[in-house]
Amino acid sequence: MATSTKPSSPESKGTKKRSFSMGSIPIVGVIFAVVALILVAAVVFTGGETVDVALEDEVGSPAVEGSLPPFSDPASDTTIGTPSPSVSGVDFADNAVAIGDDGEPKAIVFLAHWCPHCQEEVPVVQEWLDETGGVDGVTMYSVATSMDPVRPNWPPSAWLEEEGWTVPVIRDDELGTTLASYGGTAFPFWVFVNSDGTVAGRVSGNIPIDQLEGIMTSLT
Repeated sequence: MATSTKPSSPESKGTKKRSFSMGSIPIVGVIFAVVALILVAAVVFTGGETVDVALEDEVGSPAVEGSLPPFSDPASDTTIGTPSPSVSGVDFADNAVAIGDDGEPKAIVFLAHWCPHCQEEVPVVQEWLDETGGVDGVTMYSVATSMDPVRPNWPPSAWLEEEGWTVPVIRDDELGTTLASYGGTAFPFWVFVNSDGTVAGRVSGNIPIDQLEGIMTSLT
């Protein structure tokens, strides 16, 4: 199961900050800076595009049964053929969503809103689903996880809505319990499940659509 892009790990949080010395800024620049700050404040507090959503409004409280060891190498993944965890929770509209042993093969993708590879994967997968409907007989699920309001592309609910994401979503909790239960270590993280409820494979990183379609077809 080859991947084409190096995944993002939860630890790769690098953000750059700039600092300015007031002594090096002319007084006119200071005036313009103050005006700019006022305008920014107006956007934030008067309903501009900035969305102020608390973490507790995005995370969920999923119930998970079973667990898999952390993922490392798809070629030597010892979880293949073992029972996949099951999870029940809610989506961003508080609708119940459950992933369990129901006799149907599944493709589950774990997404972090701040992960650039996830931001690339979602529209590509959605376009494929819009054009083809996916693979008959294989149900897709997604888990929004590793949420952090101080990191980019917040909140995840708005991001997925903007992308027109039609795959059922489960909101992970603040600790990332669902991700950990499936052994996720980087993003995007894919788990494929056979119709008998056992793990067919796990992959970290972007999967080209032709490969994703091939993997899902092999589950049927």
